[in-house]
Formats: sequence, C-alpha cells, structure tokens
Amino acid sequence: MADPVRLFQCPESPLRFDGRRETVRHRLQGGCMFRRVLTLGLLAAALAWVSPAAAATAHLFSDDAPLKIVVTAPFKDLVRTAKTSTNLYPATLAVTDGAGAAQTLAIQLRARGMTRRTGGYCDFPPLQLNFGDKATLKGTLFHGQHKLKLVTYCRDLGNFEQRIVLEYLAYRLYNMLTPMSFRVRAAEVTYRNGANEAGVTRFGFLIEDLRDLAERNDLKPLKLAIHQLTPAQFDAHAAGRAALFELLISNVDWDFLAAPAGFECCHNSRFIAASDKDPLKGVAPIPYDFDYSGLVDAPYAGPAVGLPVDKVTDRIYRGYCVSSGEIPALVEEFRAHRAEMMALIADYPQLGANVRTKTTHFLEGFFSMIDNPARVDMQIVHHCRTGAVTH
Repeated sequence: MADPVRLFQCPESPLRFDGRRETVRHRLQGGCMFRRVLTLGLLAAALAWVSPAAAATAHLFSDDAPLKIVVTAPFKDLVRTAKTSTNLYPATLAVTDGAGAAQTLAIQLRARGMTRRTGGYCDFPPLQLNFGDKATLKGTLFHGQHKLKLVTYCRDLGNFEQRIVLEYLAYRLYNMLTPMSFRVRAAEVTYRNGANEAGVTRFGFLIEDLRDLAERNDLKPLKLAIHQLTPAQFDAHAAGRAALFELLISNVDWDFLAAPAGFECCHNSRFIAASDKDPLKGVAPIPYDFDYSGLVDAPYAGPAVGLPVDKVTDRIYRGYCVSSGEIPALVEEFRAHRAEMMALIADYPQLGANVRTKTTHFLEGFFSMIDNPARVDMQIVHHCRTGAVTH
C-alpha cells in the first residue's frame, strides 16, 4: 500500500539547475502538484460520501440522548412462553428521538437470552427486535438495521432498574477505551399489550449489531466454533484490554475460547479481525453481557464453580498469558481514562445517590490495584491463563 504521507510530498529533483534541467524539474514538480490536488480531491469526496445505512446506524448509536420507545405486542403470551419458546410475535414500535421526532414501525420481536429468560428470576425477558422490509426503514432512526437486542427491566421490584442502568454504563465505560466495542443507546421503554393500555415504562437500552461494529472498524465479524481459536491468534493488545476491562467490572462470566455445550462460541464474547479466512490472526475479542459482573451485582449472579472467589464482587484476572507483555501499556491506558470513567458514574442522571457512591468506591478498588506495580505483577501478569483451562 502506498505511503499516505508520500502522496502529498513533491520531492526536490536531483538534477542540476541549469536552464534545460531546470525546465525538467519544473515539469516533474508540476506533475507532482497535479497528483497532490487530484489525491486531495478524491480523498475529500471519499470522506464526504457515507452510505445512508452507515449514516443512520451512526446516528442511532452516536447520540447519547435517551430515546422514548413504546412497544405494543402480545406480551402476556410472550412472557408466559418465554422460558421454553423464542417464537416471533408481531409488534409495533413507536420511537421518539432526542430531537422529538416521532416514528412508528411494524416489527417482530421475540424473547432472547438464557439466564434472564429461563433462569426463573426475571419476570420479563430480554428482547430481540426484528426489523422487516428495508424499504420501510428509509428515513427512520432504524434505517440499515436488521436485528437489535433490547435489554429490558427483568423485574419490577425495588432498585432492580438501577442494575440495568449499571449494565448500560458498563458498555459506555468500555466505549471509552476502544472503538472495538458494542455501542449502546439508552431508552425509556413502555411495554404494552394494546393501544388502549398504559403499559409499564422502564429504563432499557439497545445494543449495536456486530456487523455494524466490525464495519465501522474496517474489520470482519467472525463466526467461530468452540476451541477453533488459540490464544496465539489473538491481537494480544485487544485481548488484554478486554480481559483487563472484565477485571475492572469484576466479571468472570466470559471466555474467549469456549462456550457451554450447545451455545455459540464464545461465552459472552464476539470477535472481529482483518480477514475472516483461515488462518485467522490478529483476532480482537469484543466482550458483552455484563449482568453477572460485580459492577451490576445482580441477585441471581454468582461465580462459576471452580473459581477461587466467593462472590461476583471479588476480582480475579482471567486474561490469557499471550497478553502479559501488553499489561504495562494497558495499565497506562486505563489510568488515562480514570477521570473520564469516574465522571460518567458521577454525572449519569439515572443513578441513585447510594448506587452512585457504591459504584464509585467499587471502581476505585480496581484503580488502587493497578496503581500498585507489585499487585499488577502478582494479581494480573502472573495470574494469566495459558488457554488450557476454560472454566
């Protein structure tokens, strides 16, 4: 690939400056100047053109202003069968964006997930929104979308909604560290069975599709089999960043190599790379699904059997040794974002005062760890996994 800097340089001619050679030099530099102008014009045109689908997708997830969404569907039937069924139901989605523009779409939706859908704790499952004919989405906030995950309220009790807010903020925290992360959009969502019903309104959020995440990073989404990858195929820096982030939020409910039997690989991780052809290399893990983290501290969450921790708020590093050489640089990356992360927690309006204080203290525990080189060495660098153990 051509050096982009050299495209704009017009080097001096090595010829002597007598009359004939000076004319040659001017012609050479004239051609170079033409190339420079042409290149700048083509670059400007490329930057100015953005496909409508990409522009709409960017708008949906680049704006942090909460949406107002009203979903009308046969929720009584969906909730009643959610534990054993993920059948699609017809629905209507009405959305108002931060600017006040209202749009109504005919969609389909279904229950999704595992623990929150089948575990018996949540009264209301997470949802997948399926958008229909692409032509009907033109000019709407959802133009270019096909399927989106909607994280719902789970239970209508106590401060459980605060836990959904914290899971949303976990995604936002990781967005600060890297663009190779799922973007999210907060929403005030009303769920109702019919147009004449008031319904129930709770905090929720939409999660970006993996294909859009990969596209905006100029990478390819990967679909992997269990144990298809080895740690040597990871982008060591990206894998270390993801693992260190899981330590920040105290999450052990993930794996980059394996998944429970019958589930898509890998456990609460997706992957992108420059190429989706074998042999895969430079693979970047994308973590998601943080309800089992200590940051969220859901009542139903607990560490996996076999891990040396008693509760999800006990931090343990589970990154792979291939990333150990990246840890010093990654520690500095996290420290550089410390103030920004703390400001997000301090300023987010949906957090209650007590939860805000608890969360701030919890995150400070991580930064106290990485501020101590001895703890970094003992609890992170020398606590890595080779890849042979996949709890």
